[in-house]
Amino acid sequence: LRSLVNRGDARRQAEIAIARGVEALGDPWDIWLGRLLAYQDRHKNANARFLATQFGHELGAWLQSQRQQWERGTLKERKVARLKGLGVMLDPDVEMFAKGLSELRMYVSQQRKRVVPWNHVSDSSFRLGEWVVEQRTLQRRGKLSLQRQQLLKEAFFLWQPAEAPSSMFEHPEDPEAAGVTHAIEDELRSLRWQTITQRRAIFRAMVLRHHPDISESKYANDAIRFLSDVKDWFLAGH
Repeated sequence: LRSLVNRGDARRQAEIAIARGVEALGDPWDIWLGRLLAYQDRHKNANARFLATQFGHELGAWLQSQRQQWERGTLKERKVARLKGLGVMLDPDVEMFAKGLSELRMYVSQQRKRVVPWNHVSDSSFRLGEWVVEQRTLQRRGKLSLQRQQLLKEAFFLWQPAEAPSSMFEHPEDPEAAGVTHAIEDELRSLRWQTITQRRAIFRAMVLRHHPDISESKYANDAIRFLSDVKDWFLAGH
């Protein structure tokens, strides 16, 4: 504490005073909780990894021991409540995956698209974009279980994001024909969040609707050519 006092920071002085008061109460657990609070303040997350340290103390190892006692039912209810209040999870990996899956479903449902920007943060402050990148990395390295892969597919997860910019699509020079193909493009973009099974059915129906043998539009050939160009993009991913 003496080395921290010399820094002269007002907030740190207050934290030191609190730590001294807690220390006087004689329960080391509350001192560790104070270190966890400091860790949370810095990292915006109280689920410290095993090797994490705070003020030179092995905070991650301490937190793991608390989880072990919690799981065995030997950690006092007061302490369990304090840890829960900070957002500490009994099994961070399982609970974080469940949280990410829930946030992904909500995002797809609300945004009507399956591509999550890497820097997207949900309304509950969950870093969904970073979580999505992590799942792709784990899957690519063969470290994502088949069960989790299936759960992600059911949540309309996109393994290979491919949201194409409009510059990738060529439209007819004729303004009226271009109006038809632009309308098709807009419709396809609005439906890209659907599952692959749904998108295949949608695409088949759209081809039939615009096929020259069925459609009475004089721009049917333009529409079919455009659909042929965008087929791979629309049906990309799982």
